[in-house]
Amino acid sequence: MDNVIQIKDDGKNERLEKLDIIVLLDNLRSAYNVGNIIRIVDAFGFKEICFTGVTACPPHKKIMKTAMGAEKYIEYRYIRDSYSAAIHYKNKGYKILSLERTNVSKTIWANDYGEGYCIVVGNEALGIRDEILNISDEIVEIPMRGFKNSINVSNAFGMLAYEIVRFFR
Repeated sequence: MDNVIQIKDDGKNERLEKLDIIVLLDNLRSAYNVGNIIRIVDAFGFKEICFTGVTACPPHKKIMKTAMGAEKYIEYRYIRDSYSAAIHYKNKGYKILSLERTNVSKTIWANDYGEGYCIVVGNEALGIRDEILNISDEIVEIPMRGFKNSINVSNAFGMLAYEIVRFFR
């Protein structure tokens, strides 16, 4: 797979290398959310997606509907167990960055981002597995002011992805 992507920035095409960032999907239930995350990964030029557990993988009708072809431009793999997948990337030198509200998480704005991250996003109802949170190098959350303490997983991932790429600008 070619490691150079085309993006549009202020009306000009640029050739940028993909960012060395992995996205690990920890047992996501909604194939539509998975498709949207694929679009975000492609749009921001992240390196790879790792699907785990019950997470739907391409080719899948619902994924392809929301990914709108972006699945053709990203690298991806499936590893059955999400904890094993996180350990796999940690052993390859990636920092595990979990997106989850916990008693030790910090806001997405209070972090210095770089390459070499494996971003973990969790199941819509259950969140990220405790075993993964325990080996996470960093845990970040999106601060919220409303009565609900969570938002849609693909929307939350989009906010974090934007914050990470903003760091590179």
